[in-house]
Amino acid sequence: MNNKKQAWVWGSIALGILIFFYSLHGILLPFFAGFLVAYAMNPLVRRLQKWGLPREIGTLFMISSFFLSLGLLLFITLPFIQAELVNLAYRVPAYGRKIIATLEPLIEKVLAYVQPEAIEHPLRDLASTHVGDVIIWGIRLIEGILTNGVALANLLSLIVITPLVAFYGLRDWEKIMEACQKVFPRPYAPTLKKLFSEINTTIGGFVRGQALVCLTIGLYYCVALTWAGLDFGLILGLVIGALAFIPYLGVFLGFTLSMGIALSQFSDWVSIGTIASLFLIGQTFEAYILVPYFIGDRIGLHPVWIIFALLAGGVLYGFLGLLLALPLAATLGVILRHALRLYFQSSYYLGNGSSSQQKM
Repeated sequence: MNNKKQAWVWGSIALGILIFFYSLHGILLPFFAGFLVAYAMNPLVRRLQKWGLPREIGTLFMISSFFLSLGLLLFITLPFIQAELVNLAYRVPAYGRKIIATLEPLIEKVLAYVQPEAIEHPLRDLASTHVGDVIIWGIRLIEGILTNGVALANLLSLIVITPLVAFYGLRDWEKIMEACQKVFPRPYAPTLKKLFSEINTTIGGFVRGQALVCLTIGLYYCVALTWAGLDFGLILGLVIGALAFIPYLGVFLGFTLSMGIALSQFSDWVSIGTIASLFLIGQTFEAYILVPYFIGDRIGLHPVWIIFALLAGGVLYGFLGLLLALPLAATLGVILRHALRLYFQSSYYLGNGSSSQQKM
């Protein structure tokens, strides 16, 4: 079979696999989540194996520890988060009125120069009414996701199927990898193994580094905002830390909410400026210390590419798309870089009859 026919065969197989998974994407969430847990736990289980612990026992220990810790964390934090969100939703109208009262001197000065006095009161009423409505809607949406969104995410299947898939996937991980490598075409096996190694390094480096960044930055904002006396500082820090894996979104959302609460809570500009300064320090700390140290440029995932992948995955496949976005983005990034290396070595790019072509 020549190279052209091989390309058609493998392309058809890849297309068939994509169609198959697209047709069944509605039930894939617990399975993919289970394999994601298995992938994350595999290095730890391999380390336990080096210490003489059988893989089955190490797998059982890691999976049990992970899901028990996750369940305990959710059991402790979800009621607190739900209560805080309900409390915040009830206080939003008062916050809106206080924000308008705080900004009223500035609004009056601006209106004196750019707007007739006749629209001052309608503008103030419009802002105080609709801004409050929008914030209340957003808070209730988040509360609904925490309380009822689990049904949309098929909670039962996640609870029952995900631990089973994670256990068997982790126990048989090495066998699965060996089976995958056996189906590689022999002439291209070394190149494909190298690509998979680069993909694994990229995904693992990003996940581990970003998890440490999220944990550190979330802890910083929890402590800093609570120390500054900001209402709901703890929950705001948790939100910022949880969303820190999306570049700029978490800190932007946290800054907007925090400044809104600060404007309604504090009457002096010193306290409001303190909250803004904490975000300036936190963003500088994240951009110039945390991200370069924990992630750096070695993983090859640009922030714009990450944002695009997450948005595209979320729009196309919802929560499953968010889980798939970063692994697929890392995979496509590695494949694209490999394809560009081959292109730069080809006769099409060099413009001569001979090329320093490489296999695959």
